[in-house]
Amino acid sequence: MTDVKKSVGGAQWAYAINQWKAGFTGFARLEQHERALKVTSACGFDAIELSAGTGRWDPMGRPENIVINFGSVDHFKLKLREWGIRRVASLFLDPLQMSFEELHHGLDCTDRSHHALLLQQAEVFARFLAEVGGDCLVVRALPPYGKHGGLDAERQAAAADCWNAVGAMTAALGVKTVLHLDALSALRSLDEVEAWLQQLDTTTVGLALDTAELTMAGHDVTAWYRRFQPRVWHIHLKDALAVDSEGEYRAPNAERALLLAGGQRGVQRWFGELGSGLVDWTAFMTALREARYDGWLIVESDKGPAPQAAAMMQNAWTVRHVLQPLLA
Repeated sequence: MTDVKKSVGGAQWAYAINQWKAGFTGFARLEQHERALKVTSACGFDAIELSAGTGRWDPMGRPENIVINFGSVDHFKLKLREWGIRRVASLFLDPLQMSFEELHHGLDCTDRSHHALLLQQAEVFARFLAEVGGDCLVVRALPPYGKHGGLDAERQAAAADCWNAVGAMTAALGVKTVLHLDALSALRSLDEVEAWLQQLDTTTVGLALDTAELTMAGHDVTAWYRRFQPRVWHIHLKDALAVDSEGEYRAPNAERALLLAGGQRGVQRWFGELGSGLVDWTAFMTALREARYDGWLIVESDKGPAPQAAAMMQNAWTVRHVLQPLLA
């Protein structure tokens, strides 16, 4: 079997483990994580993206939990290798999610009063990434549109100051900060994003492009990549099965009403396996090849149905037989 490791041009492949945790208390046993990582390895991926979690229900979601469950970070790395995983590429952190450890119900980068605690929380994960040899701290860039509406100049400046501080902190540890703009993001247009990027330090803060999230938001991901190519340091790969054509991202509860419940149209799945939806993979991978993209390509089965292993196998086939040849 051909392993999915590195493509011509230097891009490296990894798989996110977020699809296994269907609910807050699900995927909570260490043996479940062991099986998931062995499946990941069997599908040809030897690197992973972790997701930040909280509480005892997430044995790999916090550095403290990893030490409790594995004895030490060094022993964690040894167990990963035993299960066929060579390294941790990155870790995704959504500061808007509550945290038992930092004692908050969600931190908003556009609120300056939240910055100190957000920086403290980000540092916990950045230090862990540095210890395990990870490259990128992937953070949710902005609150959803439904929280504040479109962001005024002050909120945009506050968010930029927040991420510049986080970027400087992670850079000192040898870790990159990359901002993940999702389908509900408070900044919608290319011009809005470009104007905001001018406030961000080009040396310490990059972008994480998510093919499905941007497609769901109505973007052409190839055009998006070409416009922001120098700032794109990290990429999430999954397909989009539908577009939010009704503008339901504006709803205050869009994460549940739209993403989970399907919105007014009752969309069953927004995201799907590679090659099953709306993303033009030939155009996108060609753009990566032409730019000689050399960062991580993180394959996801985000919000996919059970059995998760079946989606991983389908994605692995598409990577080997469709996407990797397009990068060659």
